[in-house]
Amino acid sequence: MRKKLRYVFVLCLIVAAFQATAQNGRLLEVAYVPTFSEGTIEAYLADIHDKVPVPISYSTSSVSLTTLVRLRGNERTVGEVLNSILVDQKVSVIEREDKILIVSRDSRKKYLRSEAFVINGYIKEENSKEALIGATVYVAGLQAGTVTNNYGFYSMALPEGDHKIVCNYLGFRPDTLLVSLKRDTRKDFFLTSDNKLAEIKVTQKGKESHDRTHFQLNDIEGSPALLGENDILRTIQNTAGVQASTDGMTNILVRGGDPGQNLYLLDGVPVYYADHILGLTSVFNLDAIKSVDFYKDAFPARFGGRLASVIDVNTKDGDMERIGGQFNMGLVKSSLSLEGPIIKDRASVMLSARRTWIDALWRPFTDDLGFNFYDINGKANYIVNKNNRLYLSIYTGRDRVSTKATLDEFDMRWGNLIGSAKWTSIIDPKLFVNTILTYSKFNFQLREGQFSSFGDTGKVSFNTGRSSINDYSGKVQLHYYPNLKHHVEAGVNYTYSDFNPISVVSEQQFTTMDFNLNINRFQSNEVTLFAEDEIKVGSRWILRPGLHWATWFNADYNYSALQPRMYTAYKLASNHTIYGSFTQMAQYLHYINNNNFGIPVGFYLPSTSRIAPEEALLGTLGYTANFPWKFEYNVEVYYKDILNTTTFDAGKDPFASNIGWEDQVVQGKGWSYGAEFSVKQSVGPFHFDGAYTWSWAWRKFASLNNGQSFPYRYDRRHNIKALLTYEPNKRFSATANWMYMSGEAITLPDQISPDLENNLGVNVQQGSNGGYTYNFSSVNDYRLPPIHRLDVGFNFRKQKRRYMERTWSFGVYNLYGRQNVMYVELTSVASTNEFQLTGISFLQFVPYVNYKLRF
Repeated sequence: MRKKLRYVFVLCLIVAAFQATAQNGRLLEVAYVPTFSEGTIEAYLADIHDKVPVPISYSTSSVSLTTLVRLRGNERTVGEVLNSILVDQKVSVIEREDKILIVSRDSRKKYLRSEAFVINGYIKEENSKEALIGATVYVAGLQAGTVTNNYGFYSMALPEGDHKIVCNYLGFRPDTLLVSLKRDTRKDFFLTSDNKLAEIKVTQKGKESHDRTHFQLNDIEGSPALLGENDILRTIQNTAGVQASTDGMTNILVRGGDPGQNLYLLDGVPVYYADHILGLTSVFNLDAIKSVDFYKDAFPARFGGRLASVIDVNTKDGDMERIGGQFNMGLVKSSLSLEGPIIKDRASVMLSARRTWIDALWRPFTDDLGFNFYDINGKANYIVNKNNRLYLSIYTGRDRVSTKATLDEFDMRWGNLIGSAKWTSIIDPKLFVNTILTYSKFNFQLREGQFSSFGDTGKVSFNTGRSSINDYSGKVQLHYYPNLKHHVEAGVNYTYSDFNPISVVSEQQFTTMDFNLNINRFQSNEVTLFAEDEIKVGSRWILRPGLHWATWFNADYNYSALQPRMYTAYKLASNHTIYGSFTQMAQYLHYINNNNFGIPVGFYLPSTSRIAPEEALLGTLGYTANFPWKFEYNVEVYYKDILNTTTFDAGKDPFASNIGWEDQVVQGKGWSYGAEFSVKQSVGPFHFDGAYTWSWAWRKFASLNNGQSFPYRYDRRHNIKALLTYEPNKRFSATANWMYMSGEAITLPDQISPDLENNLGVNVQQGSNGGYTYNFSSVNDYRLPPIHRLDVGFNFRKQKRRYMERTWSFGVYNLYGRQNVMYVELTSVASTNEFQLTGISFLQFVPYVNYKLRF
């Protein structure tokens, strides 16, 4: 199948190259036989547009579209027809690169000149001077344009002369500039929000490209909340092809991938564990977020190291004009954000912090149960001069879950610490360079203890498990804009990683044993090179070929992978587009969790001389249409092939066995395929957003299930999401979200035998008659019940002052109280010596209230 996908990739390149060559040829000589012999100029131009894929650009001030004309009868090409119908108009018909221009005779010379000068700059929000990511810059007369990069920078090479340039960003008022281009010109745009507050808001997802989904603040705030907490990952779960690993959790699974195959980036720095409170919310604090780009295919060449998706989160830079912020108070947490200038129009800072507070309520009553989390985001930036800017950012967060009973104690902690320093430079009007140094750390610790029941409270045994990752990285990325038809990205990255995969220390009453399951300090190096070119061919074709090369090495091994990327889109008509992609990815870290019944506990393990990297080939084909009456639909099919997918051997537990972690890992292959459908419709104050995914996901390991393929744990045949939003004015909005997922596949033992001394040391459940050993003959041959629920939410806003807005939010998660099984437990019943399978369900009818004050 991998060879077939490569053949498809090569065929797509050949077809695209042929079409691009044809499109870029002599357009005036393209064959065209008119449908009628008499009509208006406007009718003939429309007929050419419908029958022949030739882009024609003109100004209504130069051409009288209502003039009635008659053909001679011998016209057989586009050029012949145009010359006939325009013979009495004071215009010239010229072919310039990949389009036909109808221009006034006085301006003919200007359009025949080559692209000579560059206009570039930044696009920012007017009040805060916050850079706007993905804003469009469009040159109406040339039917060409570009979008800003992750730092709000744009660059275009244009012919000498007068141009009308329109800058647009969803949720903001467009800005129009008339420029007489006679030299390289720097022009920064400052857009005004439609909202009275100095806050970045839009009303729908961006539509710059079909290769990603672009989210702004309102997209996330408009989604239903759990315990009053809107979350970007829960919002992404409403996208076709994406599902939650467990109902209510923020973990996302994309097209048959596992949670560890998603690349989470916070201001360009990888985040290894993206969950708080075991997944009820994510580490991405909404108060600090500016925008999010989500990729599930057609990965740009700059991304690597994961197989399933990329979640690229950018935080706010900080207001350059005034001090402001936001305060939130919900049922389980509170947060405070502040931002403002250090030097007005030159330097600013943003700080945001949140923490659970509900643990403080029950602390006076009990210490037996506790959970809490906190996180802090900070960012500062300094404009050195008009061409250079410095950014410093930091994030730190930690979770803790603990229980304490008479004889047992349990304490689990995990957290991230990341930091980055960026320097952006405009080296040349056509060249933008980003240099970044990053640090990322993830640490996990689990402590379990048992105490004596014979009169004293001394410690009998205590086990401590640890896992950690430390990354140090440096990257240089170039954006080059040679002309309107090309945007080239290239760069190099080096990462040094220090791992402690899994270590266990067991302390008995008189002895201490260190299983030392890690290779004490495990280090690795990674070097990546990447390059791609986004090519616009005519007004219909977009091609983006790219290459990503990575090597992962230390003294014991060296793995290298050349990963080709290709994305192409063809506009069939103004409202219809067909697109496709081919992507090869490699992943050197393996996310492993138990594949049996119970709560999945995951760890990152590195590729070693015995554990090969995972690789994936992904092919997609899609079709989208959108109409002026605010209706849009999309259909996409995909096939993914995975090599060296990794899991723990059946029944193994990394923190309950003295077997080395490499000996517990098995590798095999996987594949997934499916079809995705989405639809959007707006009617007055109502907006509907629906998605349906029909998919399969499989795994196959030589040592599992007798070598036969079996469904992946998160193989769910049907996945439905439906979101209805009602917003009659800016003071009130309501949402209703219904979802349905097929039940996940689980493995249950078909034979249980006593093991009173726990000789095997694997997956022991304690019952009244001692321990038991489970025998598994097949994998994932049982299904949990399907999951469905309805969430509703209401927001009441009030403008109190010019820069102050108060919002009360109310809602219910799982309105009709569906008992969705999150996981199952198999335990022995003391009275009957039988085993009982119990489904664990919570998050049933969970109301929330939240107070928010922006100032």
